[in-house]
Amino acid sequence: MASAILLVDDEPNITNALRREIQGWAHEHQLEIITANSAILGLSILEQRGQNVVLIVSDLKMPEMKGSDFLLEVKMKYPHIISILLTGYSEQKEVGKAVSAGIFSYILKPWEPDYLLAELQKAWEHGDMQRQNASYLKLVEEELRWAGEMQRAILKPNIPSSDGVEFRVSYRPVPGLYCGGDYYDVILIGPDRYLLIVGDVAGHGVKAAFITGILKAVIYPEFVRGYINKDFSPGAFLSWLNDRLNFEFRSASTMMVTMFAGVLDVSNGFFRYANAGQDHPFLMRGPKLIELDVQGTGLGMVKSVLYTEHSQRILLGDQLVLYTDGLAQVGYENAQKVIPIPELLSSVEIGDDYHRRLLGAALKMAAQKDFTDDVTILTARLV
Repeated sequence: MASAILLVDDEPNITNALRREIQGWAHEHQLEIITANSAILGLSILEQRGQNVVLIVSDLKMPEMKGSDFLLEVKMKYPHIISILLTGYSEQKEVGKAVSAGIFSYILKPWEPDYLLAELQKAWEHGDMQRQNASYLKLVEEELRWAGEMQRAILKPNIPSSDGVEFRVSYRPVPGLYCGGDYYDVILIGPDRYLLIVGDVAGHGVKAAFITGILKAVIYPEFVRGYINKDFSPGAFLSWLNDRLNFEFRSASTMMVTMFAGVLDVSNGFFRYANAGQDHPFLMRGPKLIELDVQGTGLGMVKSVLYTEHSQRILLGDQLVLYTDGLAQVGYENAQKVIPIPELLSSVEIGDDYHRRLLGAALKMAAQKDFTDDVTILTARLV
């Protein structure tokens, strides 16, 4: 169905005159001319042709419904339509209402033909630019969706089955971007021994997601695989990865990654871990919270870093909570709230839908509707 321009005026001689004036211009732009003798009829036409109408020229003073009210309704229902107000009526209140309806311009009766055509041309070009932008945005969104699907497929850990540990992972990229810079993994490295990793690439979107893909491509094949069924040092692993990233991104000065890595040894009941700038995880033991507060420099910032390791005893019923900073820092820069993680964890009981309830509690504490950074939660509970 062809695109159209809708002319709305309660006086047939006005719509007829407009049609004559713009017929050549409309033909040049391949626009069908549709007329309506009232705002009510105009709305009825839009119910059938609203997606095809790209321009509206409407009178202001009409019976039943004024042009200002008509254009307000058009704006709400059909935001893609560009509107021009045609009036000889000087009531400022109604003109102001039409302006709030987002009219592109208004033309006084009687109009000058050249001015009318010039305003129509400007309105058409403005609408065409909006349509192109909408098309580009749709294309970008489709690409981001694809990138998000690919990232989830690449990063999705093959969670090892265990009778002694209940693993859960939740990942939420920045709304609207579909992919992001959070990295997470759970890897079986020996009988009842698991490597837990949570990391965060600086930035959002495709650039950060690209780095996470590189991390996935090198961490297991180039390092972890060589330590299966052997003693695994989280500190040595982070030192190796720091050197690897410094080499890989030696010309990318803005690249930075934070990461926490820990080995959960269920049989021997301990958790050995090291940290490269990541937010400190917590061990939940009933009502008690134990912060795993080892420090370390972020990856890719300086060369040849030795990362300190700590160990923590793990008991039946304990739960490890690893997370990225998007959980703690909610809101935009001018209204950001840093959530105290101990308070958040203490407010949510361990059980079904734990991650969903934890995310909901974080948003409630920050008085926000959604997160403004990538959020990852990885929990491991001994059962």
